[in-house]
Amino acid sequence: MVKATINREHYACSVSNGSHEIIADEPLEYGGTHQGFAPKGLLMASLASCVAITLRMYIDRKGWPVDRIEVEVNVDTENGETIFLEEITCTGVLTEEQKLRLEDIATKCPVSKILAAGNEIRSKVL
Repeated sequence: MVKATINREHYACSVSNGSHEIIADEPLEYGGTHQGFAPKGLLMASLASCVAITLRMYIDRKGWPVDRIEVEVNVDTENGETIFLEEITCTGVLTEEQKLRLEDIATKCPVSKILAAGNEIRSKVL
């Protein structure tokens, strides 16, 4: 469960999972106060961090010599469809075969699966 709470301040939201809290907001040019990630940025951060964590787990299990993993996510639109573009940089020595395997593993992180599946959203105002 994650809960976002917004008061009258445009547009800073307190977002909590019960244990941790972050601020989501809009940039100044959209009338926000720029106190935190914009919601779209949080979505990209969720994907980037999930891919990085999944790759770290896999690389550690395989014992590959990778010291650092960076995942950059951008969003584009092609023919009305949203495309998430990931650029993954691994600091270490990897073969081309290992890199191809990591590209496949990146698509298997839980957030990638959720975004790729397209899900129903049900809203109810209480």
